[in-house]
Amino acid sequence: MKACTRIAWVLLLCFVATLIHAQDLEGLLPIGEAYKLSADTGTPGVVKLHWKIAPDYYLYRGQMKFTGGDGVTLGEATLPDGKKYHDEYLGDVETYHDHIDASIPYTLAPGAQRIKLAVRYQGCHEVDPKICYPPYVENLDLPLPGTANAAAGQGDTRVAGAAASVAAATPVDAASANPASTGWLGALLLAFAGGLVLNLMPCVLPVLSIKAVGLLESGEDAAKARRHALTYTAGVLCAFAAIGLAIAALRSAGHALGWGAQLQQPLVVGALVCVMVAVGLSMSGVVQFGTSFGNLGQGVASRSGWAGDFFTGVLAVAVASPCVAPFMGTALAYAFVAPTFAALLVFLALGLGLASPFLLVGFVPALGRLLPRPGAWMETLKQVLAFPMYLTAVWLIWVLAHQRGADAVGLVLSAAVLLAMTLWWFERSRHRRMPARLLAVLLALLAVAPLYLLARLPPVSVAGGEEQGVVAFSPAKLAELRKAGTPVLVDMTADWCITCKANEHAVLDTPAFHDLLARTGAVYMKGDWTNVDPTISAFLQEYHSPGVPLYVVFPKGGGSGKVLPSVLTLSLMQRTLTQAAAGGQER
Repeated sequence: MKACTRIAWVLLLCFVATLIHAQDLEGLLPIGEAYKLSADTGTPGVVKLHWKIAPDYYLYRGQMKFTGGDGVTLGEATLPDGKKYHDEYLGDVETYHDHIDASIPYTLAPGAQRIKLAVRYQGCHEVDPKICYPPYVENLDLPLPGTANAAAGQGDTRVAGAAASVAAATPVDAASANPASTGWLGALLLAFAGGLVLNLMPCVLPVLSIKAVGLLESGEDAAKARRHALTYTAGVLCAFAAIGLAIAALRSAGHALGWGAQLQQPLVVGALVCVMVAVGLSMSGVVQFGTSFGNLGQGVASRSGWAGDFFTGVLAVAVASPCVAPFMGTALAYAFVAPTFAALLVFLALGLGLASPFLLVGFVPALGRLLPRPGAWMETLKQVLAFPMYLTAVWLIWVLAHQRGADAVGLVLSAAVLLAMTLWWFERSRHRRMPARLLAVLLALLAVAPLYLLARLPPVSVAGGEEQGVVAFSPAKLAELRKAGTPVLVDMTADWCITCKANEHAVLDTPAFHDLLARTGAVYMKGDWTNVDPTISAFLQEYHSPGVPLYVVFPKGGGSGKVLPSVLTLSLMQRTLTQAAAGGQER
């Protein structure tokens, strides 16, 4: 029974210990400053790359990989010999210090107008703190030899190549797009604040209703209140730690994963629908989980309470992913590019912020005494709080309809009905013999079948025209508008993103905003990340965004794109678009 308490204390102590040690990360350079990459396309058929490496940093030769883009076939890269030594973890390695030049031959498909390639590399800081950056991928979009950009500076082709690379890619405002500039302490504070505010977001409130009932049931029992708080915190921290480790593993393998991206998978959305229905039915009194698995009496009931608290913490994190609270986006952006140690620390700070209100109630008796006294009214409250669970399931079904259409809705509703039937029969067969219970198992297996079919449905094809006053995002269209000198607002959104929908309702879908677009001559461009879209994923990665929403404003006549906060106001949009219409200059 004390296992969950031990887990919570261990996680909290580890967080404090890592927080004390994290000051060693202060002063580490952002990856773009530690390893400055420039490119030169002045020689036909060859791309020349140059890294300027900061003192006390180095790059691994074995981690360098080059991949050609559309219409580009790369040959074998020519790299100089590096410093060879034996690493106790990696074996025999070669590293580069100070600088490195590489040459990569290429051939272009007929009609190709640009040289596109992805450059992957990894480096480390070799003095205290001895920390390695995660593998980093830089996407280059370079001009062909003989063009104005490629031939812009014959005195120093590396500088010319760098300028060409920046001009070809979409410019980024360094102050707004460099998450490493936040610093580890700032990221931790923003993560804690974001986790705290996350308690107020609509996607989390339904699950918090479960926790509220648990705290009320504890009454004036201080030990029970602490148990609730610690076990819930353990569930939250374990879930956030699992997310952080999964992201670190995928990042090391060269894959990108955004906050909330798991909801791009219909199977995950369908499973969450079933979880919400099951929790709602439990709160409605249709089924009581864990109250009588055999004749174990009060001990099992107590054990199920611990498991329920832990599961509530995990569930809170699962349903929090569609929401990005204020301050949370910057912290997540830092976590998605920081070393694994620092990234994990940010995720734990998020979890601590999310769990902190219940920790305070559990460990501050004065706050606990403010809670109402337990009574018969609590059963009614519990049943009333089931309805937010059902509404959350409805919202997830709506998301699923946009992802996979009407067939998906039918399948997930079938799964929910079979699940309800399973729980109903499970409750009726508690005191019956084994054959009756086996029927509940069979019904549960039948409930899984529609989810299997759901995962095999193809994405919905978008038919018809664009929304009125909205241009669908594409890199080519964005480049065309910017070339014409048009100010552009790029909105990266998703149907499962609650923050995105709140911004649309409050600002982006209002007549005042569309009047603002007309006055400033700005174009509103929207990218939909509801389903997996590599083009949008690349744009998010370019701006170091951990997920959606992402809002970037490009000024009239060129210039760097400015990343806006994740929570919009009409006054913010008025200032930003007016400035963008003036060419990025303050008026």
